[in-house]
Amino acid sequence: MKRLTVVLLSFVLLVSFIVAPLLSVPQAMAEEAPYDSVVLRGSAAPLDWSSNQNPLTYDEESKTWESAPIPLTGGTALEFKYVYNGEWMQGDNLVFTPDRDGNYVFIFYPEEERKVDVRLADDYEGSITLKLTVPDTTPQWAIPTVATNLNAYNYELTSLQKGEGPNEWVLEIEGNFGEELQYLYGLGAEQYKENKEEKRTAVFSKEGTIIEDTVESWVAVPIAENVTHDFQHTPFLPTKKDSVTVKTTVEHYGPIDSGAVYYTANGSSPNGKRGESEKSKVVPLNVDSTTEQENGLFITVLSGVIPKQPDQSRVKYKIDVWHSEGEGSQFADTNSFDQKEATEFAYYVDNFQSPQWAKDASIYHVFVDRFYDGNTANNEPVDPDLPYDEQLKGWMGGDLEGVKKKVRYIQELGFDTIWISPVFEGPYSHGYHPTDFKKIDERFGDEKIMKELITEAHRRKMKVVYDFVPNHTSSGHPFFEDAKAKGEGSPFYNWYTFTEWPNQYNTFYGIPELPELNNDNLATRRYVLGNVVPYWLRQLKFDGFRLDYAKGPSYSYWVDFRHAVKKTNPNAFIFGEVWDTREKINSYAGKLDGALDFGLADTMVNVFAKDSSMTELSTTIADNLSTYPKEYQMVTFLDNHDKPRFLFEAEGDVNKLKLAAAAQFTLPGTPAVYYGTEVGLSQSKDHNLVPDWKDRYYRELMPWKKEDQDLELKKFYKDLVALRNKEQALRTGSFKEISVTEDVFVYERSTKNKKFLVVLNKGDASGLSLNTIYNQPSLEGVKLRDAMDRRKSVQPKKGELTVRMAAQSFTVYEVSGKLEQAAPDEAKKYKEVIVRGSEPFNWENNDFSLSYDTNEKVWKTKPVKLSAGQRVEFKFVRDGEWLEGDNLVYTAETEKEYVFVFNALDERKVDVR
Repeated sequence: MKRLTVVLLSFVLLVSFIVAPLLSVPQAMAEEAPYDSVVLRGSAAPLDWSSNQNPLTYDEESKTWESAPIPLTGGTALEFKYVYNGEWMQGDNLVFTPDRDGNYVFIFYPEEERKVDVRLADDYEGSITLKLTVPDTTPQWAIPTVATNLNAYNYELTSLQKGEGPNEWVLEIEGNFGEELQYLYGLGAEQYKENKEEKRTAVFSKEGTIIEDTVESWVAVPIAENVTHDFQHTPFLPTKKDSVTVKTTVEHYGPIDSGAVYYTANGSSPNGKRGESEKSKVVPLNVDSTTEQENGLFITVLSGVIPKQPDQSRVKYKIDVWHSEGEGSQFADTNSFDQKEATEFAYYVDNFQSPQWAKDASIYHVFVDRFYDGNTANNEPVDPDLPYDEQLKGWMGGDLEGVKKKVRYIQELGFDTIWISPVFEGPYSHGYHPTDFKKIDERFGDEKIMKELITEAHRRKMKVVYDFVPNHTSSGHPFFEDAKAKGEGSPFYNWYTFTEWPNQYNTFYGIPELPELNNDNLATRRYVLGNVVPYWLRQLKFDGFRLDYAKGPSYSYWVDFRHAVKKTNPNAFIFGEVWDTREKINSYAGKLDGALDFGLADTMVNVFAKDSSMTELSTTIADNLSTYPKEYQMVTFLDNHDKPRFLFEAEGDVNKLKLAAAAQFTLPGTPAVYYGTEVGLSQSKDHNLVPDWKDRYYRELMPWKKEDQDLELKKFYKDLVALRNKEQALRTGSFKEISVTEDVFVYERSTKNKKFLVVLNKGDASGLSLNTIYNQPSLEGVKLRDAMDRRKSVQPKKGELTVRMAAQSFTVYEVSGKLEQAAPDEAKKYKEVIVRGSEPFNWENNDFSLSYDTNEKVWKTKPVKLSAGQRVEFKFVRDGEWLEGDNLVYTAETEKEYVFVFNALDERKVDVR
């Protein structure tokens, strides 16, 4: 007890010294560490996308955050992001490819959040210095690179430095004493490598080995530094009435004046070079503009027009550019010289529409092995003495018989669509490592049971979608085993991409167990689209696919995939897992019917589980609506098999889950609910506490005993699903934001005949004036009825319509009468204004909000008491943004109550009354 007193006294003394500096916030605050925590997450082990196991430490001297050394594989691209104070950094994933195996330190700059600074942390005893002489045919602007056994023979990563002579280049490489370096030279890409079959070798020595090399010739020499199209065609979703404009951007030092597009409209692969083709149609590219940069680099934009094509046309095209007086040409976006290696761009001509049933659907996501054990005879033996955490790594007994027995349960919850996780034959219980695309693992069941399950669902007027894996196979797949054993003698060799047979090949995120299919190989594509897809759609009668890692296969592949699916079942729904930016997700529109909304899922966790501002949710919805085409159906979710359980993120607060679910089921999109969320399934352990298999805790057993279920939550979900099923406006109606503050989000969903007003409040109990948020002096004739409890209604009193919001609550009101939002008051300008400052205010929170006076057209605080001579430093915070410039200052003349006034038309005016 005495120790506590001393600590408190010390704290009081400390505070007395720091109060004065704090009066100058927010300027002073910017000099401190802007975040309490920064965590690194990424795509390859030991990083992951969900845990906090790679925290950074703040360095006060450099004002940066630094990670501990992290082992990375040379030549393997790593996507990563920083998470600060629990919030993901905005924008695309950052990318870093280490130029060698080693331990790396990641540096995060609070003032330059998107700066990529990753440094090798290892020390080496040996070194090799390469001194290179290149041939005269090498362009002066081309920089030689070296591909080595340290960087997985990647020609893009390790550049040499200019030497003393005109054709001389040099590079020092550090390494372990006595180890051998194997290497070849290139000009920034494998297609520009040196003409040499055998690898060069050198040994690291303590004194420094010096090697003098000469390249006699290159396989090819680049024409331009970079040729980029990146699917820049307009319109992006062409119909049969549309010609399509194609644009290409060329970065170059030497002259470029010509280009061409080679296209087909029947799905076949185009070919051509320098404006000529034997089997493809050719469209010339004309130079639109050329600009010179300060470093002598030129940027040229070329464009051409592909003529309109009939519906269901699969337009494939390639692009090259050249100089009319030179030799050869260079293709976009691979920058290859050979059209066989060029990027094949594609689009689908159609009046793009997603199935109506998918827009109306409510999806229940089943992870088969953890859902229900309907047949113990097919169970994998489990060691009863094995700890539960270890058991979760294996098979837990759930099967298709179990899903079939629970179809009624799913329907009684109100769901009309079942999403079934992969059940391919394979080594793991999640099903994402297929060893046979047309065989169901016996531990899940068999084809007969699957047909019975789907028949039962269809009998109940339900749909069933399958989780399809197009990007990769298991390394135990017979096709891969044959290719690895026989090399080019195997018919399946080109079904995969071997960078150095037999042990180096393209994989899913560097996992050797998951070799990537070469879906651009004609035989591979024909097999998947001609045999595998019809098996699941026609033979088993699935109603669509959820497409795992959809950004793996090419856009050309997805054009053919859509064509194959829609020819088999025009009403099938295909939606992709594109865990990326909104722009990347949108790039699959017209090829896929929709995609999983990862951005909204992250926002839901931030806003409802982590208590971020409702303005974040407002922004996410606005960005979605302005980006995605109307027919591109986003599938919304709160948690899934790859993300932590929402209830765990919310620290078990069921009210937070209810609010998030209410938002999910009343906002645009098709809601998907992960099994068990409806009964309060969380996690038995914090996934951050284990180094591997973190997702085992996202995939725990479904609790079926009533005493293990939150029955009140289950009823809540049932009522919520029923409401959405009943009301078309909540499924496909228009969306309009009415008002948003830190804690309250109000919006409408409407059809021609019905309007619903949704009020979400994650804060304390309070009243909400609809007159204020609708900018209406009177709302006589308007009536609000609680859509989930029709016994309750709200009507105006003397034209004033106020609804009571309980703490952490939501209400969906059915609106009758004329409720229209008037044009906003320009003098009001903001949705929320807060004052922060020295006493009687504070600098940390939002205790002192202002109210807008519609008569005076200014914002006002409630009266606050000041003493005579009291000096107050203060600032206004408008919609979460600090007022620019120095703190405002007011000194009271006498002791009395004062009102602080904010004028949005004169924001730095000091008006205290």
